[in-house]
Amino acid sequence: MMPCEYIVYGADPSYFTRKVEAALRYMRIPHAAKPKSPDVAPRLEARSGTHLIPVVETPEGWVIHDSTHIIELLHMRFPAHPVIPASPVQYIACRLMDDWIDEWFTRAALHLRWIDDADAAVCARKIAMDMGGGTHDRPLTAQEEESVAATAAFIQPWGRKAMTVMGAGPEYQDGLRAEFADFLRQCAAILGKDGGLFGQRLSMADLGLLGAMKAHFAADDYARNFVQGAAPAMLNWTDKVWERQDEGESWLAGDALPDGMSGLFALMAGGFVPYMAANRAALKAGEKSSYFTIASGQEVRMITRKPVEDTRLATKAAIDALPETGRKKVRELLAAHGLLAVYGD
Repeated sequence: MMPCEYIVYGADPSYFTRKVEAALRYMRIPHAAKPKSPDVAPRLEARSGTHLIPVVETPEGWVIHDSTHIIELLHMRFPAHPVIPASPVQYIACRLMDDWIDEWFTRAALHLRWIDDADAAVCARKIAMDMGGGTHDRPLTAQEEESVAATAAFIQPWGRKAMTVMGAGPEYQDGLRAEFADFLRQCAAILGKDGGLFGQRLSMADLGLLGAMKAHFAADDYARNFVQGAAPAMLNWTDKVWERQDEGESWLAGDALPDGMSGLFALMAGGFVPYMAANRAALKAGEKSSYFTIASGQEVRMITRKPVEDTRLATKAAIDALPETGRKKVRELLAAHGLLAVYGD
């Protein structure tokens, strides 16, 4: 490790690995990206307490996980390159969008990665190259090929199972795809060629979207074809913004939100909000699955997930901690868009 360098251990096809990489690059933080391969996995898992990716090793030797927590730490450590707006409405809107992108559109990523047999096999091998000890620099040895093939053989059925328990199987295909296409089109209208959701400056929410696009939606052939048909401008945005570094850009003035943000909030209220409420109730009841109805009228079954509730509580705490004037403005915004019931009470 070079002095002052952060090491991201993960995999190129990973939603959250790419989110952290995007943050490190944009914030001009010295870093390296390495696969979480079998030779380093035991040490990293013992230090971080999780098998999930990514994990980041800091220059002083900390090993930390969870992409949002990692970026919050970087934001505090590198205040010259902020990625979380300071003004109350933009701050909470950024957190809402980050919650949504992280915890809801993983459904679309799982669906588009694993629904097609041929592309699922290709994707499993791509992941296995990083996780199974492969290398992109030269042809694999026989031993490496065996390890990669074995890892891929495990990953593909795991991916299919994850798709199923996350309410992303073929029975949900029409509604899921329609919602995701709408989301992409609305984002493209706000982002333009290379901007962010809250101005020209990139926020944590933008970095989450960028990571998802780079790892999944612009990388996997099946998913890329979907995006090309729904909102091709998002592919151009991904290519351009992936290389961006902070040049001192600004947030929108006056704590303003872009004109299109109301449409995104409405879309969030139609799917993610019912899921959060149902997930909260299922956790309280000790149930393994939650059932909820989305805006289209379709009932969805998803696995109960404590991290989603932890995320909701963290954002609620952030709202509650605002000064009174800012908190009032935020609560009025949430109430106007059908979000107060899950984030305000």
